[in-house]
Amino acid sequence: MSHSATLDRLTDRVREEGPPLLAGDRRFKGPADPCFGDLAAAGPGTASRGDDYSFIVEAVREGYLCHYGSSRILDAPDADLALLAGDLFYAIGISGLATFRDLESTAILSDLIRVAAELQAAGRPDLAEELWLGQIVALACGKQPEQEAAIEALEAGREGAAEALRAWSSETAAAHGLGREFDIARTAIDSRPSNS
Repeated sequence: MSHSATLDRLTDRVREEGPPLLAGDRRFKGPADPCFGDLAAAGPGTASRGDDYSFIVEAVREGYLCHYGSSRILDAPDADLALLAGDLFYAIGISGLATFRDLESTAILSDLIRVAAELQAAGRPDLAEELWLGQIVALACGKQPEQEAAIEALEAGREGAAEALRAWSSETAAAHGLGREFDIARTAIDSRPSNS
């Protein structure tokens, strides 16, 4: 399933929920998104259910964007509604993993939500994007000690943590044949405006 089709599926899910959330015309939403769902779906641990993993990741990403950026699918919610919508999207994503009994992926996405919130609160959205890329590679390819150590270092604010996570993400994606999907996500992150 393409990135666009995944977002269409998520839009349909919002429409099923009904008011107060109102899905708009996605085609005219903000800057290009990093396509984390495509990256997640291509991994050796996720490819057999790629469409579902893509949907799960994009739901969590939408929750993150409702909290810290601009929704890709909602009609300009006010701040309170955006927070409520963000929590709903997080729940849609995490609950989607329950049917797979995928405890590792649940832990990866839960850590992603928690640590990204800490980085945003610290005024480091750039590091939150690095975290996103690393955690989605981990979801697609499996957690590794080097990745977990880099996440802990990033959370603790240690120097060199982002570089270590970036190197692990790139090397792991390449080793598992995810170079194209990784490069698309990396390029989208690097080209995002600093305030989005």
